[in-house]
Amino acid sequence: MSLTRDQLLERFVQLDAELIKLKTEGQAEEVLWEAFERLAQVPSSAVDHRDRVWWWEQVYATMERHGLTELSRGHLQHDFP
Repeated sequence: MSLTRDQLLERFVQLDAELIKLKTEGQAEEVLWEAFERLAQVPSSAVDHRDRVWWWEQVYATMERHGLTELSRGHLQHDFP
């Protein structure tokens, strides 16, 4: 049975709150990733096929918002010829 979009959104609300709390506490990045994995991972069968693109957009947006992507950290080097 698939989760509703509201149920999936609630996971992201919880994840945002947890990541904000952990950052405020000065926790290491590994701790943030543990929370991310615990709260964002759901079986693919739990996300309706019509909501999968939306789901992945939320996953990536959350990662960017909390500095968990290369782009959000500014670590990419642009070595153009």
